[in-house]
Amino acid sequence: MNEFDIDNQYRTLSPGQILSWIEDDMQIMRLRTDRDVIPGGYMAAAIPMLVDWPASDLHGEPASIVVRHVNYGGNPFEKSTVLHSVRVPLDGLEGAELTLVPFGEGGRLGPLQHVQLRFIFESNKEPVLVDLAGAETGADPSIPDLVFGWVSWRRPDIDWDLRKGLDDDAQIYWLSLRAFAGSQMFLEDVLKGRDWFSYPLRLPGGKQGLAELFKSTVTLGDSVARDTLSRMLAGGEDAWLKHQPPGDTAEQDIHSQWNKLLGQIQTADSQALAPVYLPPEQDTYNPLVRSCATMARYAVLLTVKRLIDNGQSEGVVLDKLPEPLLGSTEVWMKELAHTGLRGLFLRAPLAMRYVMRHHESVPPDLPIELDGAGLLQRRNGKRYRIHYSHKGTTPYGRAFFI
Repeated sequence: MNEFDIDNQYRTLSPGQILSWIEDDMQIMRLRTDRDVIPGGYMAAAIPMLVDWPASDLHGEPASIVVRHVNYGGNPFEKSTVLHSVRVPLDGLEGAELTLVPFGEGGRLGPLQHVQLRFIFESNKEPVLVDLAGAETGADPSIPDLVFGWVSWRRPDIDWDLRKGLDDDAQIYWLSLRAFAGSQMFLEDVLKGRDWFSYPLRLPGGKQGLAELFKSTVTLGDSVARDTLSRMLAGGEDAWLKHQPPGDTAEQDIHSQWNKLLGQIQTADSQALAPVYLPPEQDTYNPLVRSCATMARYAVLLTVKRLIDNGQSEGVVLDKLPEPLLGSTEVWMKELAHTGLRGLFLRAPLAMRYVMRHHESVPPDLPIELDGAGLLQRRNGKRYRIHYSHKGTTPYGRAFFI
């Protein structure tokens, strides 16, 4: 783990503060996106989602999952975000969309696009903000949709560099599944001038298929997050002790809190949900191998594979269904991350060959592949997309200002 020189520019959350947040899902966490970090130096506001397994009820009526660290209510201008715990009723799922968000040259047809999964819920069966559930003040605790996207989790002093992301050994970009209330994510994208292009998914099993996709998505995100957080916190204890509070027993208290915190983070799924894991050496974000596009695709295909194994294959074009596999890093990727202009020229054919063989690394190709396998909804026999924009159709109707 890379060392991080903590100075007055950043505020490091203590083990006790993080432990208090993890142990009480009724709390919310309001953080500064440009200032607050966890031990080890990584941005606290970008902490990946976790599943609160003890608080979840996978066999209840209705079954539900409690998702931690859902972003809802921050202000980009103020550089703040608010993290909530949300109880998600699995029987409330109404639809799911593969959403592409272009942010580079070429727009909708260009290679630079963020890919995310959007889950839409029925009215009166929506996810509920745990801290507002049952409130007697008349507060509305429900949100209509959730958006999940894989991102690179990094320190605030490090910018994103696509080439550096190809070197897994550098360990500066960690794989992280972030969760947002859909309206919060849409607002932030609108402020960045980004539109959404969404493709409604068609999964075998109907509502059960949607529930399986949700479970696969959050279980994969949870397992990666616990492994990554364990590494970060284990590597950050010595750094934190340099800034320990005064007192004779401070170091002993910190060690105790640290051990308890690591134990909480490493807690496995106590409800024996079918595991979805990545090997520890694959916990870094790689723009070609483990990216927002490849991870979203992996979750969809893995879900469909499991549904087929359970006898649900209606509508799936089996001979065009890809296997739920992720690519592997290759030697030239690490070399490309550190080479000069001549090295770029020499390795360009290798990069082109990889992209030609791994279309999943190119976001605009994903809808074509999933449609060929029968996994996208169609209108008049053709796949269709929904263009969401603040200038036209939005997922939430027109904005309302008081």
